[in-house]
Amino acid sequence: MIRQLRMTWFQVCQFIKVSYFVQLMVVSTLTVIVTQALAFRAWGGDPYIMWVRGGIIGVWTVSTCAAGILGFERYKGTLVYMVSGRIDPRLPMAAVVSAASTFGLAAIPLAWVSWAVFTGTNGLNRAFTLMLLARLVGGTLLLWIACLSVAFVIATIFVLTPNAISYESLLVAPILIASGIMFTSAAPPSWLKPISVVIPLHWAALILLDQVHGFQVWLSGAFGLGISLVWMLIAWRLGRMVLDRVSRTATLEVI
Repeated sequence: MIRQLRMTWFQVCQFIKVSYFVQLMVVSTLTVIVTQALAFRAWGGDPYIMWVRGGIIGVWTVSTCAAGILGFERYKGTLVYMVSGRIDPRLPMAAVVSAASTFGLAAIPLAWVSWAVFTGTNGLNRAFTLMLLARLVGGTLLLWIACLSVAFVIATIFVLTPNAISYESLLVAPILIASGIMFTSAAPPSWLKPISVVIPLHWAALILLDQVHGFQVWLSGAFGLGISLVWMLIAWRLGRMVLDRVSRTATLEVI
C-alpha cells in the first residue's frame, strides 16, 4: 500500500508538470463557473448546487485524460518499463491513471473560490454545519473513487489505440449526462435512469448536489462504493487481457 501511494504521488507530481493538464483543469472549471454565475444573476437558483456542479464537471474533465495517459507514457518511452518490471505491471499503470483523477480534485476548491469571486457570495445559501461539511468531504471522496474506477476502465480500453488522446473530449459530456449531473432542476428522462445507476459518478453527485437526505445518503454512498468496486474489478480483468497482448501475442506496441 505504501509503495502504491508513493508511486501515485510521484505520478501526480509528474502530471502537474505538464501545463496542458493544469490548463485543462483551470479552463474547464472556470468555464462552467462563469456560465453558472451568469445564469445565477439572470434567473437565480441555488448557488451551492451551481458551484458544486462546476467542481464535479472540472474533476471529471481532468479524469478523461486517462484515455490517453498510457499512450502518453508510450510516447515518452516509459510504458515499456512499466510492463517489464518485477511487480505486477497493473500497479504502476494504475498509479499513472490515478494521477488524473487525483489532481482533478483541485477543481472543487477552485470552483468555490471562483464562484465567490464572480458572484460575491459564499456559494452556500444555507448555514454551514458539520452535516454540510461531512456531505462535501464524503461526497468528494466518493467522487474521487468513482472517477478513479471509470478512469481505470477507460485507460485500459484506450491503451489499445495510439490515437486515444483524440477521443478524450468525446468522453466528457456522455458520462455527465448519463450520470444525471446535468439534471438538478428537472427530472432526467425515464430511459436514462437505468443507465445512471451503473455510472459511479451518479451516486457521488446525489450526495454532493444535496439530492438525497438522511439514511438515503448512506445508502447512496454504499451503492456508489459498490458500483465503483465493480468497475475497478472490470478494469483489473481488462488489464490482464492487455498484458497478455504485450507478453504473449505481442500485438500491443509499448514502445
